[in-house]
Formats: sequence, C-alpha cells, structure tokens
Amino acid sequence: MNTKRILKNTDTDYISILLLCLCVTAVFFVAWTFTGQWPWKSQAYNSYILQAQSWLEGRLDLGRDYPYLELAIFNNKYYVSFPPFPSYVMLPFLLIGWNSCDSMIAFAVSLLGAVYAFKILKHFDIESKTAIFFTLLLTVGSNWLMTAQNAWVWFIAQNMAFTLSLMAIYYALKNKIGLSLAFWACAVGCRPFQILYLPALLYLIYNAHKAVNPEDKIIDIIKKRYLALIPMAVIALSYMILNFARFGSITEFGHNYLPEFTRSELGQFNIGYMAENLKNMFSVPQTQDGIWQYTYANGMCIFLVSPIFISYLIYIARSIIKHEKFDMKFTLLVLAIAIIELLSITAHKTMGGAHFGNRYTNDVLPIIFIGTVMLLPKDNDWESFNYPLFFIGLAINLVGSIMFFVQ
Repeated sequence: MNTKRILKNTDTDYISILLLCLCVTAVFFVAWTFTGQWPWKSQAYNSYILQAQSWLEGRLDLGRDYPYLELAIFNNKYYVSFPPFPSYVMLPFLLIGWNSCDSMIAFAVSLLGAVYAFKILKHFDIESKTAIFFTLLLTVGSNWLMTAQNAWVWFIAQNMAFTLSLMAIYYALKNKIGLSLAFWACAVGCRPFQILYLPALLYLIYNAHKAVNPEDKIIDIIKKRYLALIPMAVIALSYMILNFARFGSITEFGHNYLPEFTRSELGQFNIGYMAENLKNMFSVPQTQDGIWQYTYANGMCIFLVSPIFISYLIYIARSIIKHEKFDMKFTLLVLAIAIIELLSITAHKTMGGAHFGNRYTNDVLPIIFIGTVMLLPKDNDWESFNYPLFFIGLAINLVGSIMFFVQ
C-alpha cells in the first residue's frame, strides 16, 4: 500500500512539474513575442561561446577585440572578463558543431531552476499546488524573469548561478554532500559572490547527516565523507589554473582588467560607491503624468521587482508573533548571508549596467527562497498575502523587461 502511495505521489509530482514548466514557458512566450528573443535565436553578446571556441582552437585569449563586449585587456590580449563556468557547459555542444547553443541552454537552465525550486518545496512536504505557486513567485514573479529570458553574457551567468545555487541547496537538504558542494562550486564559477552560500550549505548538510547519524560529531562526518569533496576541489582547481594561466593570479577572473575599472579612480570595488548604490537599491521609479518612468541602469527597489523579499520578512515576523518554533540559527544565517552579499554588491562600481530592475540582487534569491520555505506554515496559513505580491512582481518584470529589450 505504501509503495502504491509513493508511486501515485511521484506521478502527481511529474504532472505538477510539467504544469510548472508550461507556466514558466507561457510567460517567456509572451515576452518573446514582443522582444523576439526566441531560444533558437543566436546572440550577439556571446562571450562564453567565443571563449569556448578559442579554447578548442588552443588559445586562452579571444585572438582579437570585440568592441561591443566587456573584455579584459591583459598583456595586449583580449579575454572574457567573467568567471568561466558557462563556457564549460557550452564546450560539448561546440564540439558537435552547435555554435549557437547558448540561447537554448539559457532556456533549459531557466526551466531547471524552476524544477529544483519545486523539488525543494516538496522536500518539506508542501502540497503541489502551493509548491507551484511559490516557485512561480520566486521565478516569473521576481527580477529573475529579466535575466532568464535570453543568453546575453551578463544574464546567462546569473541564470546559471541561480539554478546551480538551488541545486546545491536541494542536495544539501538530501544529505548529498558531493553533489551539493560541486554545484555550489559551479555557481561560484558563474557569480563569485555565491561563495557566501557555503555556511548555509554546510549547516543544511550537517543537519541532514545528523538526522541519519545522530551520534556523529563534525570530525566523524569529515572522516566518513571527505572523499565527497573531490568534485568541488577539481572544479575549484580548474578555475585557479585557468586564472593563473591567463592573469598570473589564481583568484583573478579578469574583471579587474576591464578598461572601465582600470581607468576608474576608485577601481571595481570601493566603499565610496555604497551610498549611491544603496539608495538605488530601494528607490521607487519616478512618475511623469502619473506613469512610472522605468529605469534601465543602476537598479530600482528590490521589494518591487522581487516581492519574495517581502514574503520572507513577513514570514519571519509571523513566526515571532505567533511564538512558533522555527530554526532561528538558520534564519539568522540566511539574513546574514543576504545582507553581506547585498552590501558587497553595493560596493561595486555599477549595479548591473544596462538592465531592468535590480539584477545583481537576483544572486540572493535562492538563499531567501530556502529561508522562506523553512518558515512556511504547514496549514497554508497566511498564504493569500503572497498572491498580490506575485501579480505585482509578474506585471512589473514582464512589462519592464519587454520595454528594455525593445527600446
């Protein structure tokens, strides 16, 4: 009887996942209809494709300048200035001659991110209808929608980091330390600030291990499972070797050698940038004749473009007000990671360049999501307040991203 129930639940999950993917695709389809950014369309801003092609030709640099791309200039050679993991993904497709694979990869990665968000919710026995809704709140109801629509070099890396971070969280919950830390290393190879997720992943892994082996201490876990660290170590080592071969430093991905930063008096990161960027992070667009004037640089209020931030704060308040038992340590850890990452972002010279919304803040969405999920009440109490937040997020990001791509 239990086996039949499990099989039935599994079938239901597959149907729910299919429905979820159709919902996400439907939103993309609406956007693509206006913007023309179809997943089979080749992209002009294809730095990762160019980098992978250069590797296959035996070069670490690109061989020449591409003035429309953000390229690092080092020793009179031109390099992709972003962490390399997306090029790793594209290499096998280029080997078989698919030289415009980036757009379809971006679409597949977007759907995979939604699937893993759903799987995280199901890990906590959230019913499928609610799991679909909260996955949509995280994805198409947030500024993720902006960066997930196409494969421009700036966006596909964030899209991959988002999905890989969710995968790392899911496998941490499942006590799969090797997979969790390997996917985390891949996420860092897309967006370096994802390195801040490590304490949360280790916390989840520790709790998952202790649930099965309650007598084990930390040293016991290390002795039993140290071999699981090998995939992560190999991935990290590949970045270090590549960085050293290109720039003579194991930690330099190349961004510091962008002309934009080498010519800047304050460089790429400086606390002098923080005040203006913090203001932009919470600023509401100005109005003209009663109509919002969408901005396409430097960011806007994160609570408008990603309302899941509001959901998380409300669920924290709810748990405290109702004196419910919840994991205070993990809640504080999530808040600390989110705050540190957001503050680190504001120390950057720009808040994401040309884009709609506040795309740099998308990097903290996965950690905010797991924080929210772990606070969700089992009886779906208070769920309804998320509905208007979802529709506001969806409408703002759909309209704003369409306007960005067609301007």
